[in-house]
Amino acid sequence: MALELGVFIPVGNNGWIISKNSPQYMPTYEMNRQISVLAERVGFDYVFSMAKWRGFGGDTRFWDYSLESTMLMASLAPATTELRLIASIAPSLVHPAVYAKMASTLDDISHGRLVVNIVSAGNKDEYAQMGLYPENFESFRYEYTQEWLEVCKRLWTEDRVTHAGKYFTLEECESWPKPRQTPLPVVCATASETGFHFVGEHCDYAFLGANTVERVKELSLSAKAIGKEHGHEIKTQVLVIAVLGNTEAEAQQMFNHYWDGADAEAISNVYRLRVRDKVLDRATVMRERYESSGRLFYGGFPFVGGPESAAAFIEDLVTNGHVDGLVFSFQDYFDGLNTFHDRVLPLLRLRGVPLARAGAVLDRRLRAG
Repeated sequence: MALELGVFIPVGNNGWIISKNSPQYMPTYEMNRQISVLAERVGFDYVFSMAKWRGFGGDTRFWDYSLESTMLMASLAPATTELRLIASIAPSLVHPAVYAKMASTLDDISHGRLVVNIVSAGNKDEYAQMGLYPENFESFRYEYTQEWLEVCKRLWTEDRVTHAGKYFTLEECESWPKPRQTPLPVVCATASETGFHFVGEHCDYAFLGANTVERVKELSLSAKAIGKEHGHEIKTQVLVIAVLGNTEAEAQQMFNHYWDGADAEAISNVYRLRVRDKVLDRATVMRERYESSGRLFYGGFPFVGGPESAAAFIEDLVTNGHVDGLVFSFQDYFDGLNTFHDRVLPLLRLRGVPLARAGAVLDRRLRAG
């Protein structure tokens, strides 16, 4: 299986590094357009935009500014031709009949390149501020999300839908036109066994993040095994928050500079809100991250290094974790994407790592001399 590469585009201000010394910027359409065009040119397979409704304050006002995922992806569709567009939606915010038509519209705009990312949970305050966080939602969110997705899938494929469920009621509901893609690909980011069973039964991709490489590999293998239990092949994609330098020393120097400017208040807000309402094992994982250097990054797997260690890291995940793809954020998206294309991809080719779009783009570059 060829390795897929994605970009976790900066929907929130300042990207994924919670520091006063890291690049500071607003999350504009124009920036995300330029990043997406570059990602397509250097051979990446998709761009991924998150759903975020409230930030974490601090001196950097971390993610206090954010773009809406579906609208952003609709605007990026005409600017690209091959990238798959992963748009995020929180089922607790939008009725499935409304979203079914939104998704069909976006799949048409993009000529069949939409991928739907299901956000089954988030920081409670994001939704509570709108009065849209049901009481005890954490205890039944997968049940709710499963029914929501079932309704969407029926509306994408059936002429009329009558549904009398626990959370939704539809009577002879129609939704035309249907998506260009049949079925419409669905992904979900999760790290729990319950989440993997949801993905194994209802989704096509599992997006993973963890504090250690060994844990990432373990999660990937577990997700694939659970998918097989449901008779479904699950592709795993790892979220990587990267500080990628031209050398190991340069990457470490950048990280040290960001560390010196860590926004302690925003970091504290992030982990206080993420730990709250979590079961003990998930709270423990988040606390471990908060107590490590990973607390400088929001989520995903933190990577700091140069091209050689990046290539070795990726090869390890593919060979020993059977990971199908990686989605990156970079300390500087333009420098990071160019360094990855110029320095990391050739090393992956030398290591025998099979590449999806990036392999074809690399071949064209090599033939051109």
